[in-house]
Amino acid sequence: MPDYPSKTQAFLDFERNLEYAKQLVQAGQHLEAIGVTSFDVGDLYRAAWVQAVAALDHWVHQEVYHRAILLAQQPGIPKPRKFREFTVPMDLFEDVHHGTVPLDQALRRHLRQVIGRRTFQGPEDIKDGFAIISDVALWDNAAKAVSEELPDGAKRLTAKEVKQMLGAIVWRRNKITHESDRDPDDDDRKRPISSSSAMDAVETLEVIAAAILVAVDRDPRP
Repeated sequence: MPDYPSKTQAFLDFERNLEYAKQLVQAGQHLEAIGVTSFDVGDLYRAAWVQAVAALDHWVHQEVYHRAILLAQQPGIPKPRKFREFTVPMDLFEDVHHGTVPLDQALRRHLRQVIGRRTFQGPEDIKDGFAIISDVALWDNAAKAVSEELPDGAKRLTAKEVKQMLGAIVWRRNKITHESDRDPDDDDRKRPISSSSAMDAVETLEVIAAAILVAVDRDPRP
C-alpha cells in the first residue's frame, strides 16, 4: 500500500469499513471449507464487494468535507479553483460572520446539502469530488503512488490502468446491486464469484484510496 504521510480520521474509518468487508470474505471461506450448501456462500462475497465500494464512496465524502473545512479555516493560503468557485448561501455567510454558527459546522452542513447525495465511486466522480479541495492531477499522481510501491522491474501503472481497475470493480458492484448479479446468458443463475476475486476487489480499493490520499497530500495545501 502506498506510504502516505498521514491518515485522516476519514481514512481510518474507511479502513475499518474495509475490514468488515474482509471479514465477510473470510466468513465465506470458512463456510466453503466446511461444505455449507444450504445457501449461496457467494452472496457473502457479493456483500463484501458492495460493502467495500460503499466504504470508498463514504470515505470520499468525509475526506472532502474534512479538507474543505481545513482550507476554509486558513484564509491566507492559495485555494483550488473549484473551492474558490464553490457557492455558499447568504444565510451561511451571516451565521458565520455573526458567530451564531461555527465555520466548520456551517460549511460541513452546506457541503452535505450540495454533494451529500452525489455518488463518489467511479473515477470521474471521484476526481470531481477531490477537485473541490485540490488542483492536483488526481489519477496521474495516484498511479504514480501505486507504481512506487511495486517491486523493481514490475510494469508501472498508468492513470488509465488505475481508473480501469476501479471502473471494473464498480461495474461489478452495480451488477450485484441492480441486477442481483444475474448471469446474462442464464437468468436462473448468478455470475460466478470467488473468495479470491472478492478479496482482490477489497484490497484493490484499499490500495487505490491510499494512493489518492498520497496524491492529495502532495498538494502543498492542507
